[in-house]
Amino acid sequence: MITTKEFSKFSLYALFCIFIICMIGCKNDSVSKDEITGDPDIDGATAEINNDPQNADKYYQRAKIFYNKGTYDRSILDLQKAMSIDSLNPDYYHLISDAYLDYYNSKEAMNAMYKVLTLYPERIPSLLKMAELKYILEDYDGSILNINEVIRLDRQNAEAYFMLGMNFKALNDMERAINAFQTAVEMDSGLTDAWITLGEIFEEKKDPKAIKYFDSAILSDPKSMQALHAKAFYIQNHGDIAGAQMIYRNIITTDKTYSDAYLNSGLLYMEMDSIDRAFEQFDLLAGIDPTNYMGFYMRGVVYEKKGNKVAALKDYQSAYNLNSKDKKVEEALTALKNNN
Repeated sequence: MITTKEFSKFSLYALFCIFIICMIGCKNDSVSKDEITGDPDIDGATAEINNDPQNADKYYQRAKIFYNKGTYDRSILDLQKAMSIDSLNPDYYHLISDAYLDYYNSKEAMNAMYKVLTLYPERIPSLLKMAELKYILEDYDGSILNINEVIRLDRQNAEAYFMLGMNFKALNDMERAINAFQTAVEMDSGLTDAWITLGEIFEEKKDPKAIKYFDSAILSDPKSMQALHAKAFYIQNHGDIAGAQMIYRNIITTDKTYSDAYLNSGLLYMEMDSIDRAFEQFDLLAGIDPTNYMGFYMRGVVYEKKGNKVAALKDYQSAYNLNSKDKKVEEALTALKNNN
């Protein structure tokens, strides 16, 4: 039996819990109401929410904006709100799984996928999503089990065979990986990544059929910079420097943000002893992608070759600040410091 004193303590505790719940509720509400960030995309989505606060899709739309901007914690909050309104939409579970994974919480990412598969155990996009998540987390056997379930439900699912190939490749079972990728492209010739991966596997085997797969990748999507880059990298490694440079120029003209094209083009110019042309590419790379340490490092190499040790030292230091784990950067920086 509860005494009056115990009841008073219980009442105070209950009031305290209610207060905390209200505070949490207010905090969640503050995410959506009257929040001006200065970002037109977010503020526009917030206005939509304020006009219709019980519309789950409005929170989902803003969650996608937050996610694409790398603000994963806010994306998660919006998705939790959306799911409190509509707990049956599988898209919400997929996005919150991605957000948790990118927020370094793989346990919750996995829990989200378990929940959606509890609701829809034979939903193919969710099974594929789970397979992809397990692949990322290096649970290859678990991923393969999910893929086999997809194939049981739909034997013509090309994406399932592509994912199967990725798992076999990770397990270094190359023959089964090749079979899976080839099955995938037979079912869907537009799977550019599968063509590229086949090219890379055959290149590693030193099989000249690799070039046919790279050509097929470009044919499957002529606008794919990855496909063009894969072919350029292959032919440069097989002596066609002029052909590779032509592709790199094509890539840069089409997509000025594709950083690997600048890097590889510059490296080829270095091999050709065309230092000034190499410098142009590395300088452009450092400008368009200031987080890519290789742009600064290689520009530093050119500066050092030109005798400009001050500029070289500055670039080596920038490269080291961005990536202190690359030994060649550390060695270049140390050697130049010791020589000054």
